[in-house]
Order: sequence, then structure tokens, then C-alpha cells
Amino acid sequence: MAYITVQNIRDEGVSDSQYTDGHIKDRIALAQETIELLTGRFFEPRSDQTFKFDGTGHDLLWLTIPPITVDAISSVTIDDIEVDSDDYEFFIRLGSDWRFNPKLRMFYGTWPKGNSNIEISGDFGFVESDGENTPPLIKDLCKRIAIWGIGLRGDADTGRSQQIIEESLGDYRYRLSEAAKTGLFGDPTIDNLIDTYKIKHMGTL
Repeated sequence: MAYITVQNIRDEGVSDSQYTDGHIKDRIALAQETIELLTGRFFEPRSDQTFKFDGTGHDLLWLTIPPITVDAISSVTIDDIEVDSDDYEFFIRLGSDWRFNPKLRMFYGTWPKGNSNIEISGDFGFVESDGENTPPLIKDLCKRIAIWGIGLRGDADTGRSQQIIEESLGDYRYRLSEAAKTGLFGDPTIDNLIDTYKIKHMGTL
């Protein structure tokens, strides 16, 4: 599911005489994957997902991607043994946006230390409270990045695209240099939004 539509880009003043719908769809796909690559998160609901985590040795377990709602986790296993849902809860600190720092709290005991010994399944995605919609700021970010990179690769002005090391429009995948991940776009709004939604160091309440 695309975060935004071709019409969203048209509404920003990009006419069909400039770029075709197909070209814009390509740029939206690239923009979306850029957002997911640089933030470490996805911003749409994805059902029946399974993630593995290292046990922490204490009662809190940090997740990389939040469930779409606080009750969207369907199962938790430790070393392939399912944990009763009454034995843990999705931890929410009052006054905070739990999507930025999602975690489970074990009521009894701890999440035993181990490598990928905990498996969590359910419906995940950094989405709005309805469990379906992409956050408005991410939609805005996707539009900005799509328009930022909308020029044809054969155009004379290729300075910005030179920061892309590898790109394949066939499957909309590319790698970005580690050095380019900070201040990549030279646009404060884009760079600040990416920084806001990027996964930070886990482990704080």
C-alpha cells in the first residue's frame, strides 16, 4: 500500500505535462522505501507479521515496530513456548506516544536473555490510532521526497541523485551510503522529519 497517491503529487502542482503517472508512481515507491530505510520503521498496517527479539533479562522488552493497536499482538513465544497473554502487557507511559518506544512488560519474572529467543506475532505498523492510516507527517514527508527526486535521471541537474549509490527502478530498491544518512537531502524539513521518526537507542522509558 502506497503512503500517498499520484493525485497527492498532482495537488502539489506537478502536472501531467511534466511527468507521467507511471513516473510519479516510481518516485512515490522510491520515496516510501527511502523513509522505511532511513527510519527503520514502516508506516502502514501489515498483518500476520512475526519478529524475533533478544531477551533482555528484565521485565521490559523493546520492540522495533509497534503493533497497530495496543491489543494487536496475537502471540508471544519464548524458546518456542507460548506465553499466556495474561502474563504480559503492552506497556504505555501516560503522556507519551507509545509508537515511538513500543515495549512489552512481563508481569511475572523477566524476558530471559538469549539471541532471537523471543518471537512476537501480530499486526504491526507505525500508524494512526485507527490502526489503518499513515501518519499525516509521514504522508507529507513522502510527498516532499517524491517531489525532491522527481526529475528524470537523464536531466543535466543530477547533483542530488549522485548521493544514491545504487538504484534499480525495476524493483524500487537502492542503497544509500552511510555517510549520506545524515543531512541527506539538504532540506531541513525532510531531514528533521526523518530524524523525528528514526528509531533511536532503545532502552529508555
